[in-house]
Amino acid sequence: MHIKNDIPFHHYSETHKYVNIRDGHPVLSIDPNFPFVITQFDLMSNRAQATIPHRHDYFELIFLEEGAGQHIIDYEPYEIKTPSFYFLSQGQIHFWKLEKGLAGKVLLFPREFLIPPATAFNHEGDLAIFNSLSKAPCVCLNAENLPKIHALFNEINEEYLRKSESSLSMLRAYVHILLVSLLRIHAKDQPQDILDTTNAMVRQFRQLVSENYLTVRSVQEYADLIGISATHLRDTVKKITGYSPGQLIRQEIIFESKRRLANTELTTAEIGYTLNFEDTSYFSRYFKRETGQSPSKYREEVRKKYQIAN
Repeated sequence: MHIKNDIPFHHYSETHKYVNIRDGHPVLSIDPNFPFVITQFDLMSNRAQATIPHRHDYFELIFLEEGAGQHIIDYEPYEIKTPSFYFLSQGQIHFWKLEKGLAGKVLLFPREFLIPPATAFNHEGDLAIFNSLSKAPCVCLNAENLPKIHALFNEINEEYLRKSESSLSMLRAYVHILLVSLLRIHAKDQPQDILDTTNAMVRQFRQLVSENYLTVRSVQEYADLIGISATHLRDTVKKITGYSPGQLIRQEIIFESKRRLANTELTTAEIGYTLNFEDTSYFSRYFKRETGQSPSKYREEVRKKYQIAN
């Protein structure tokens, strides 16, 4: 039975304690201040295959080579496929329901790895790519692209072990190549070209929504942030995603509502208040309109399904 508290966080500052362990002893020397880790499942503690819902304050890129069962992301179950990549953004809830243990490699890094606070140059585009890929259940590999991915991981691992003054720059470059390569692989399976400039704008919109949905809920405000007209934003987002911008904003609010209903003891009114609904009764109507269930009914069903104790 899962013991329910507020959703537990796994913190990047603690990764050095559990991501390279064999027989209870560290295998690699990990600097807790170095904003990047590469490891693999057989060197990680059991929390890497946790069956209890949790979230991270860092980004996680999982290259899964073996395993069977389900990966639950934001309470949506996805059948595990191998070889494939899974992407977890900061704050996403996930856990595993495994029929076979996991094998593969994992990259862990905080936001400042891609966006160094002390430099004018950053990789905001890579963060947008990562968050775009995290909307997909997984990115599957085949015999054609698998060797290139293995080669990239070898380069990343060698540079990580080197840890010279220039290593972070090299690692950012390799991760950039990896993310773009995976986006291209993912794009081949999509019904439209997700790599054109209009899709870049849609990725920017979705990134902005994921960061600002608690305070910014107007399509016009997002259009102003991007520097385009609201009409252009509505038409482009609808064409590319099949959803209106308003629907995507509401989806983000509902995702967070579900997280809090499942994993906190806050009342429905309190959750509505924390999500900036001044009229908490409206929050209940809003949730039911978007999901077809009342908040209390959703809480009851999700806790029963995933054995989250009251």
